[in-house]
Amino acid sequence: MKRKPHLFGIRHHGPGSAALLKGALDVLDPACVLIEGSPEGDALIRHAALPGMKPPLAMLFYAADEAANAVFAPFAEFSPEWVAMQWALAHGRPVRFIDWPAAVSLALGKAAREDDMQPKNAEDEEGTQTTIPAPSRLDPLDLLAEAAGYGDGETFWNGLIEQGGGGQSPLEIFAAIEAAMTEARQHQADAGGMSESEQLREERREAFMRGHIRDALKQHDGEVAVVVGAWHVGGLRAETTVAEDRSIVKDLPKIKVEATWAPWSDGRLSYASGYGAGVISPGWYRHLWSLYSGAGQQGPEAFAALWQARTAALLRQEGFSASTASAIEAARLALGLASMRDLSVPGLAEMRDATLSALCHGDAAQLALVERKLYIGNRIGEIDDSVPQMPLARDFELWCRRARIKPEEADSQIKLDLRSDAGLLKSTFLHRLNLIDIHWGRLIDAEAARGTYREIWNLSWSPEMSVGLAEALVWGLTIEQAAAVATIERGRNANGIAQLSQLVHGALVADLPEAASTCIDFLQAAAVQTNDITDLMKAVVPLVRIVRYGTARKLPEPELRALIVALSSEINAGVRIGSRQLDDDATAARVIAMRAYDEALGVLRDAALLDEWRRQLALMVDDAHVVAPVVGLSLRRLHDLGLWSEQQVSAAFSRQIVGETPARAGGFVEAFIAGSAEVLIQDETLLFLIDEWLCGLDEEVFVESLPLFRRALAGFDSIGRKRVMERIAGGRRQASAARIDETEDNPAFERALPLLRQILGMDA
Repeated sequence: MKRKPHLFGIRHHGPGSAALLKGALDVLDPACVLIEGSPEGDALIRHAALPGMKPPLAMLFYAADEAANAVFAPFAEFSPEWVAMQWALAHGRPVRFIDWPAAVSLALGKAAREDDMQPKNAEDEEGTQTTIPAPSRLDPLDLLAEAAGYGDGETFWNGLIEQGGGGQSPLEIFAAIEAAMTEARQHQADAGGMSESEQLREERREAFMRGHIRDALKQHDGEVAVVVGAWHVGGLRAETTVAEDRSIVKDLPKIKVEATWAPWSDGRLSYASGYGAGVISPGWYRHLWSLYSGAGQQGPEAFAALWQARTAALLRQEGFSASTASAIEAARLALGLASMRDLSVPGLAEMRDATLSALCHGDAAQLALVERKLYIGNRIGEIDDSVPQMPLARDFELWCRRARIKPEEADSQIKLDLRSDAGLLKSTFLHRLNLIDIHWGRLIDAEAARGTYREIWNLSWSPEMSVGLAEALVWGLTIEQAAAVATIERGRNANGIAQLSQLVHGALVADLPEAASTCIDFLQAAAVQTNDITDLMKAVVPLVRIVRYGTARKLPEPELRALIVALSSEINAGVRIGSRQLDDDATAARVIAMRAYDEALGVLRDAALLDEWRRQLALMVDDAHVVAPVVGLSLRRLHDLGLWSEQQVSAAFSRQIVGETPARAGGFVEAFIAGSAEVLIQDETLLFLIDEWLCGLDEEVFVESLPLFRRALAGFDSIGRKRVMERIAGGRRQASAARIDETEDNPAFERALPLLRQILGMDA
């Protein structure tokens, strides 16, 4: 009689399926175990039994020549595939994967992306193009649920398998699953529930699986256990020949693939993350698995009590009064609801209803605050130290330990004091990761209180960082080496000196002096050849920030200052001529760059550069060929700095308005008044200068100018606009009679004046 394998149809990441599978393997005691999965992962299976392997984990398969072309195969401790590996390793039985190779899957995926995944069109009889809609895939579990009287397939499977995983006859249950899923699959095929491409994909995968099963039956005399998704059982039972299976997988493309273990997370196991095989509540499934695996729980009472105690603890962390007595009451209520609904143990619905009633007193908002931690979970897997990993992944783990930063799925914020070794180490690590496009941390504040020694980072870990580390291998084998080489490579291919300036900044804050020096050389060479004033301004700003506030790190300050002076001298010499005949986009970019550059020069406090810059501002105000927004910004800066008197500002303002077209006048005014409404309110000269201009317009010019003026005030919020109107209505203030007599001697003020000037940056 022909031998047949034992097919165990499971649900990926189902604790009930895992419990049934463990029981079935104990009863069957197979000679080998085959698991749905890419064969490239066979070499990784032996690591699963190591004590330091703590799920959730994933096998990462990536193209050797293109790490971004990658796929993950995740496992939780309650995943049947993980349980099958553990059982086989514990019993010394051969175990391997039998799905189609990742080499094929990734090659086909790459080809599909290159084809842009465009929908296929068919030409109708009239010659017009008509898109053929893909058939919607029916869920076979929904068909079974309907026949069994359940509302949906998820509820059906949970009630039958996942929450009934203990105490059942596992072999009989799997036989029933096989019969039901085979029938449902046939019903779906008859209904045309799969597209041709989906159908071909499934046929190819199952052809590979059948080939591996045939090989195992030849190699082993004992029973062969096959662990696959329940959907595939019917396909694997199909009677096909070796030739037929080989023909359907013949000539499939392949690429070279690397495989490694990578940490995974509860959030990425959830269906809400977009993971196709995800589950609704990983946290709940882990709790179920603790019941089935006997991890310290004895019966439904302890099961319910532990869940409600965990819920109460999370609620107390959020500031709610969730007492132990209320947790006990919630556990009893959950058990009562389970009994009423004919369940052996309370399900998630019963637990939630009991929590809402006894612990949250009917307030769903309280429960919503802890649902993420409770139902999804926040666990991130760990890999045993003895497992070989990519060099960058290993160095990443070493950095995490040195810097004492632990990956967490939930977003978090850290504040670093760069004067401490610990803070500087964390900052260096995060900056280097950003240079190799691993954006674990995003810098949100590096200049609070002009942040000389302070950084604030938002941290957000994701499993895809493993792919990023694989991609970065082209630059080096350590984080430091990869960051340095990546920075130099980008500097060599940079478009514009502004980008080079940012690279210099990035290299210096990441403590990569050689890379910074190389990028400075690139920047100097590029600055000689450029005539783009806007780009030069953008380049100066980050360099000034480094020199002025980067004193927590060792910097080549003389070289940087020399570079800043050279760039700034070039800007000052060419800004007036370079601000003529600009188009709208170039003008907008110039105004933004001028504001940042003007502020940077004030921070740098180089007297010669400042004097020349301010002289150029005055020249641009009187240059009729300079574009209006640049003139408006120049005049505003002269006013703000107190370099021109009220009469000079008023006269220049009138010259730019009287006789000009509404478009030019509007552009000038918009740049002149841009900023905070509070500044306009407090600056009486500025406010009434604009008020007098508006009041002096005739009706026709006023109507033409109104849209432009409204656009100029668009940055003010409604409260700010209201306060501006109230201030205008109040009229000009009279000079205060309580002014300090400037001739009165005040020794204390005189002694404090030098320090005050230094603080305000006026000592230059």
